[in-house]
Amino acid sequence: MAAARRLPAPSPRPRTARAPRSRGRPARSDADVRDALLAAARRLFLARGFAAVSIREIAAAAGANAAMIRYYFGDKLGLYQAMLENVTEPLRSTLETMRSQKADGELTIATLIRVYMRMLAENPWLPQLIVQEVLAEGGHFRGQFIEQFAGRLAPLFVEVLQHEQAGGRLRTEVDPQLAAVSAISLCVFPFVSLPITSRVLGLSVEGDALERLAAHTSEVFRRGLGAGGQDR
Repeated sequence: MAAARRLPAPSPRPRTARAPRSRGRPARSDADVRDALLAAARRLFLARGFAAVSIREIAAAAGANAAMIRYYFGDKLGLYQAMLENVTEPLRSTLETMRSQKADGELTIATLIRVYMRMLAENPWLPQLIVQEVLAEGGHFRGQFIEQFAGRLAPLFVEVLQHEQAGGRLRTEVDPQLAAVSAISLCVFPFVSLPITSRVLGLSVEGDALERLAAHTSEVFRRGLGAGGQDR
């Protein structure tokens, strides 16, 4: 019996290059991770309070790990300080530019009120956090808030009001420090009370509504303390 004829083995098929498989989500930049941690901290601090929120919870909400908080911010308090810096640095930069131009009338109390209220509107978490963690007895952020925010902004209000007084736009008998308290109160209260006034009065702090509110606040202040009162 003839031996079975062996067929030649098939030649191996050429391999086509394959694109490398991606492993999980694409890597995020340092700025993206940092911003995500700040956003998560704002949400959780407002919802539950500073003391009740752990570093691990913030990291999990941001899609990161706790080591990233220590890397970028040091600890939970450093995270809060960074939250304030993100608000204060653009504001300070804008006001410093205006301050250098105040001889030309650029930095008036009306301008300062408008810039300050715009900042609050762009950071709606800040007024709520002030009430919960700064003004409340035993507030965790009081010292940091005074040092990083109020301690820098309040003297600028006083300085601008002194400039207004010297220019004859603020009554001579008015104490600029007390006037600064009044101006800051007028600016902040609409945002603190917004959860109520938005429902009861339909108050809005967006777009043109914010500009009207800032103009109204400036007018109330001017008519109350400005030189000439209603006649100006």
